Amino acid sequence: MKKFLTILLCTTFILAPFKVEAKSYKFNYYCDTKQNFDDTTFYKTCHIEITTDFDINHIKGNLILKNATLQDIKTKGDWKNNNGLSETIDISSTTSHKGTIAIADLVFTGPLAATECETSFEPLIAEENITACIIVDNEYYGKDGTKVTAEKYYEECYKYTCTVVDNKYYYNHEGKAVSYAQFQKDCAEVESPQTGIDYGYIILPLGIISIIAIIKIAKKNTKIYKI
Repeated sequence: MKKFLTILLCTTFILAPFKVEAKSYKFNYYCDTKQNFDDTTFYKTCHIEITTDFDINHIKGNLILKNATLQDIKTKGDWKNNNGLSETIDISSTTSHKGTIAIADLVFTGPLAATECETSFEPLIAEENITACIIVDNEYYGKDGTKVTAEKYYEECYKYTCTVVDNKYYYNHEGKAVSYAQFQKDCAEVESPQTGIDYGYIILPLGIISIIAIIKIAKKNTKIYKI
């Protein structure tokens, strides 16, 4: 049986469903019929899709290639290729997705004369990296999950008004980060009935620890088969 599997022409791996407790996902990796590119070369397009019952915004997997070369990765929607034409596929999106999702098309080429070729994909993870409004390893991520300065982070994520944060970040009555002089000017109109101008002061402790929530499914129970 093992010998038979190794001589299949242009074989493809796909993975059976991953299941952990109530959360599950299933990759669907399939390839179109290979086409002649010229007299000596073929090309073939393969597709990565996933069906998931929880939010994901990151997938990763390995290509297993024989007599084939990855030429292009065409991602779908807001999915972005993070790893060039490496055989380690790493694709993420700026938003989370659930349901049946088309992620990317992979284009391969290879020699027509080859009696065996392989363009398999072995998924490693499908997960949700919750990086919006969070601090990870002293790096700040804003409301859309992109890296920002600490000053911008507090502006986007906390909406402090007429507040001084850590004795160096100043936020006006609209919650915008401003200079100290502008802070004094903008907040002069904000008065407490008892004490006049009422500024808020927040001193943050050193070594803020934020937890990034990552949903990962273990690889140990996977079943690989060929079609």
